[in-house]
Amino acid sequence: MADQKPPSGGKPAGGPPIGGKKPMGPPPPAGSPDKTLREIIIAVTVLIIVVPLLMVAVPSGAGSTFLDFLGRVYDFLKMVSTIISMIALIIVIYSFIRISEIVKEENKKLGLTLSWDSERTQKNVRWERVEQYMTSLNPSDWKIAILEADNILDDIVERIGYKGATLGERLKNVEPSDFPYLEEAWQAHKLRNNLAHKGTEYALSKAEADQAINIYHRIFTALGYL
Repeated sequence: MADQKPPSGGKPAGGPPIGGKKPMGPPPPAGSPDKTLREIIIAVTVLIIVVPLLMVAVPSGAGSTFLDFLGRVYDFLKMVSTIISMIALIIVIYSFIRISEIVKEENKKLGLTLSWDSERTQKNVRWERVEQYMTSLNPSDWKIAILEADNILDDIVERIGYKGATLGERLKNVEPSDFPYLEEAWQAHKLRNNLAHKGTEYALSKAEADQAINIYHRIFTALGYL
């Protein structure tokens, strides 16, 4: 009888694939850390519950050595659980304090815009006064506009919460990432100090005054004051 050829596809009827091994299934999943931790917690809980029951159930005269051992294990488990509970409590308290500090900082940085809403009329009047002084042709009025704008900046920085006896001292405590246009604020404030100290001796140009007022305007807009 002639030899029968295997069916097309390379797999004899009823046998494994030709020239190959049987495909292996997926490897068994490794135990996850969460599962291991859960098993440890369950084991400790069972021991804490079962050990006292055994100590009560076994007569006092029988197996005293075993009961002493269980008693020591139980005392050790109680001590470990107490230490773990204290550490967890400390972590919870610390986390609560840190979250409160972070929320306070974020409110200080981001909540300023909302806090200005109740004073919109008053603040607009102050800034309108600055703009009116800048429309004058008298350099003395430009100086007054810069002084008033710097006073507004002083009020804002103090209200945000930065400490210091003067605006210059408060600006030194400001982080550049927390305050928009900090370098420009220093530039405008230094001009204000020159005007305050030199008075009429300082020859203020219109271009210089406009530049300072524009800096104040950008800062106030970024902080939500305008």
